[in-house]
Amino acid sequence: MDAIPDTPQAGKLPFNLKTALSWQSLRHSPSFIHHSSLLLFLLPSIFLLIYFFIVYSTDDMRAAHQTAVGRFVFIFLIITVPKMIFTIFDGIAILIDRYKPAARRYLRIFAMALSLCTLIILCYGYFKGRSRFVVHQQVFYFSNLPDAFDGYRIALFSDIHLGTFNDGHEKDVETIVKLINNQQCDVILFAGDIVNYETKEALPYESILSTLKAHDGVFSILGNNDYSNYIIQAEAEKMRDMQALHQLQRRTHWHLLQNRNHVIHRGNDSIAIIGSENNGRPPWPARGDLKAATKGLQGVYSPDSTLRHTFSVLLTHDPTHWRHNVLPETNIDLTLSGHTHGGQFKLFGWSPVSMVYSEWSGAYSQGSQIICVSDGIGTIFFPFRFGAWPEVNVITLRKNP
Repeated sequence: MDAIPDTPQAGKLPFNLKTALSWQSLRHSPSFIHHSSLLLFLLPSIFLLIYFFIVYSTDDMRAAHQTAVGRFVFIFLIITVPKMIFTIFDGIAILIDRYKPAARRYLRIFAMALSLCTLIILCYGYFKGRSRFVVHQQVFYFSNLPDAFDGYRIALFSDIHLGTFNDGHEKDVETIVKLINNQQCDVILFAGDIVNYETKEALPYESILSTLKAHDGVFSILGNNDYSNYIIQAEAEKMRDMQALHQLQRRTHWHLLQNRNHVIHRGNDSIAIIGSENNGRPPWPARGDLKAATKGLQGVYSPDSTLRHTFSVLLTHDPTHWRHNVLPETNIDLTLSGHTHGGQFKLFGWSPVSMVYSEWSGAYSQGSQIICVSDGIGTIFFPFRFGAWPEVNVITLRKNP
């Protein structure tokens, strides 16, 4: 007798039909739709984030690659940052939806507006802000300033990072040089970071840099990026690259001060321009030697502020040097630094870099000693500036009445 196939019991469906109906029900559920949309929304950003870490972990920092890396960072940020902001606020809206359903709509509108503003800021800073050069006029008063130097004007610029201009902004370097020369200052001081990673970045700009002129000359120091530390290479190659950078500055008639000083005379009066090698917190190089840099200057290398001393202006790239060494060890009157770039971003006077550095932008004083931190005039990592516009600092020294 043939076996009679089993029939489904009442209320039960065959496995394949049950699975299909469950899938149909799941894919139309609000929760599934929301989470699927969120995943699709975030997926490109996730892939870009992974690729971002691949690029920066394998980048050899050579000059030829910097343009491509900068453009990639721009694409990465304009896609991921607005999405991230919207996702955070939308997540908050979902959490409060069960308590205040009406608030979710307004929070999402706010999230969309904030994301749009972020996109606008990123695009403006990349296409326009990096070339919005400004002159920052500052006046500092000193009781011990020699009479002949009352009204002495200093043009300070820092962190030009020449390799970043090789993405179609080469003419900006000419604009910077003309802007500095137009200030007609008595001396021009450069506070370090002429390149990003290697000397060849600066070679195309040698002729234009040599046109910087001031009555008392152009003086410079090295910044953390000028020591060839960011490229994996043999020590001999690193030394050759640094020697090439020194030679380039000599050919442009810049006076490179490496833990040395230069005295400027006006009749019987004089002031000293002191240059320190980079002296920063790890991982930045710490090669500053203030004792050597102030050699031959009366009463400068001393913690005794009552001593009569040579009026002095110190160039040191990293502003942390001021609080760590300059204040406790010397009577240096004015310190000029860069390094922070003002974070390349300021909003209502605030920048994320302010959480890392005590002195990060503008002027600070302790007793009779002053430090001025320039926001710099170039960019690194991401060719972008907003709020912390690229600047030339024009500093006027005045004698206290």
